[in-house]
Amino acid sequence: MKKLVMLILCVISLYVNSAHANVTSSVKTKMGNVINTEWLEQATLKWGMIGSFCAYQSLNGITDGYHFRQEDTYLINGGNYHAFATAQRTAGIVTGWFGYANFKNTEQSWKGKLRRLGWNLCWGRNCMEWAYKGVRYKNPFDYSSKRNEHAIVYLGIRDGKITDMYIGTGPVSGPLVDVGFVLVGWLLMK
Repeated sequence: MKKLVMLILCVISLYVNSAHANVTSSVKTKMGNVINTEWLEQATLKWGMIGSFCAYQSLNGITDGYHFRQEDTYLINGGNYHAFATAQRTAGIVTGWFGYANFKNTEQSWKGKLRRLGWNLCWGRNCMEWAYKGVRYKNPFDYSSKRNEHAIVYLGIRDGKITDMYIGTGPVSGPLVDVGFVLVGWLLMK
C-alpha cells in the first residue's frame, strides 16, 4: 500500500511540476509582450494612447466634479463612486502603458512622439473640463464667468512656494479656448 501511495504521489508531483512549467512559460511570454511592445502597430499606438488618455481625463473630471459638487448626480453617486474611481485608475495604468509603448517605439521620430504627446494633452484637457462641468454643473458647456474662474490652470510661485494659478474665461473666451485646444490637438495629430 505504501508503494502505491508513493507512486501516486510521484505521478501527481510530476504532473504538477510539468503544469507549473507550462504556466510559468505562458506567463513569461505574456509579460514579454507587455515589456516588449514592438508587436504593436502604429495605428494601435496612436489611437490607444489618445483613447486611453481621453478616458482617463474624462474619468478624472467625473470624479472631481462629484467631489466638488458634494452631492449625488445622475451619473455618479455614493453607490457607484468606487466603480468610477477604479475605472479611472485602470485608464491611468493603460495610458501609462501606451505612453511607455510610444516612447519605446522606434518607427516614430522624437518630433512625432512630442506631437502625439501634445495632441493627447490638448484633447485630454477638454475631456476633463467637459466631464467635470457636466457632473458639477449639469452642463458640460457652461461658460458663465462665475463657473469658469479656473478654466486654465498652471503653476506659479507665490511667497516662495509652488502654487496653482488660474486664468478665467467667460461666455466668449471659454468656447474659444476649448476650440483652440481641439484645433491645436488636431493640427498636432496630422
